[in-house]
Amino acid sequence: GYEDSNLGMTESKSVVLPLDDTPSSAQSPTVRGDLCQVRGCAQSLPAGFDSSGTFVVPQNKDGKCRITASGREVMPEQNVAQTSSTWPQSIKHELVPASQRKQPPKSGDDVAFGTVQTTHMLTADFTPESGWQEPQIRPYAPLTFSPDSLVFHYGQQIFEGLKAYRRVDGGVSLFRPDMNARRFYRSAQRLAMAPVPEDMFLACVKELVKVESEWVLPQPWSLYIRPFLIPTDRGVSLRASRNYRFVVIASPVSAYYSSPDGVAVMVERQLVRAAPGGVGEAKCGGNYAASLLPLARARAVGAEQVLWLDAHEHRYVEEVGAMNIMFVYGKHIVTPKLVGSILPGVTRDSVIRLAPELGYTIEESRISLDQVFADLAAGRLTECFGCGTAAVISPVQRLIDGDHHYDTPKPTAAGVANTLNETLRGIQSGAAPDPWGWRHNIA
Repeated sequence: GYEDSNLGMTESKSVVLPLDDTPSSAQSPTVRGDLCQVRGCAQSLPAGFDSSGTFVVPQNKDGKCRITASGREVMPEQNVAQTSSTWPQSIKHELVPASQRKQPPKSGDDVAFGTVQTTHMLTADFTPESGWQEPQIRPYAPLTFSPDSLVFHYGQQIFEGLKAYRRVDGGVSLFRPDMNARRFYRSAQRLAMAPVPEDMFLACVKELVKVESEWVLPQPWSLYIRPFLIPTDRGVSLRASRNYRFVVIASPVSAYYSSPDGVAVMVERQLVRAAPGGVGEAKCGGNYAASLLPLARARAVGAEQVLWLDAHEHRYVEEVGAMNIMFVYGKHIVTPKLVGSILPGVTRDSVIRLAPELGYTIEESRISLDQVFADLAAGRLTECFGCGTAAVISPVQRLIDGDHHYDTPKPTAAGVANTLNETLRGIQSGAAPDPWGWRHNIA
């Protein structure tokens, strides 16, 4: 259900998007489901993911039948993924009249990260019978669900985070939203949800940003965009939902961390964020819920974030809070390699691609925390920083490991972290060239 806000009458229209205005859809997953029972098979066959991350339901021996999550048999000549890979290619507008819309904050206002939302949001529903329905941009308002809705049970929920920036020429751009669309798709596959087609994700985000473009303030501000996907089936039996809702909201934000000198992080020696084979690579709420207790402990000892170690040996560095982490040795950058438990960050990938162009070498490898401490004591480690959408580049100024505090070298204007930060922000704002095509102009 949807509760209308008290913002007054709305203006309604539908915007048809030309097919060549958005990138083509990624190849759809096969089908989704919890357990596959095929005619002619003597036993149930489990569904799962293949090596490419595609959610696959097995065939029976003659290869003629596949089963959806609802148990329906689908013959090979039918497009079993059609309902989750297509959408109407138009977005309906139900807009608040201009005179009744909320006003964005002013550049000097003190606004906590993510606490102020724009006037509108976008919603789209999925049903297995009809697929993705026409997305709608409508007044920002509560979402209403029954207490037995699956949205409140079992944690089948994913989200993304990306930003729109005000360019120096006055226009508005998104930064690498195609990567967020791809990760959102894969996260949905991992949680057995109906994936949002990548072109639909991009079109929805772009259209909402166009509507709310006045909320995109000049740097250091940006418009933080939060797409999320939730189940809408009712009933508390353990299963994957068949119906879903895709929602996009947006919030004007300034600096994520208050100190430009960086953050202190606490080493977590016992609890873990994720393990290989789990959902560490997916951007799902459960990963972040598991971090809240260690985060409270970190703040109690004067740290802003948690340094996560591997789940098996508790020796190897994985992530720092909601960021990927990087260590600098002169002009050589080392970052933990992706091993199935680390979120593949958009900013991380951007740094890996950008660093060689700035004269740095970069290495992805397993990094022992003991080696980090030894390199720090010997003066070999020259910088340490985290990177992510919210903070972009944030120096790590101190590592807290129990009773031991290890200060890292203070970042300099000519240092690696600051150089990468300024270059990335220049690309995002249009002040620097963009040879990779990372900047997606909205207006």
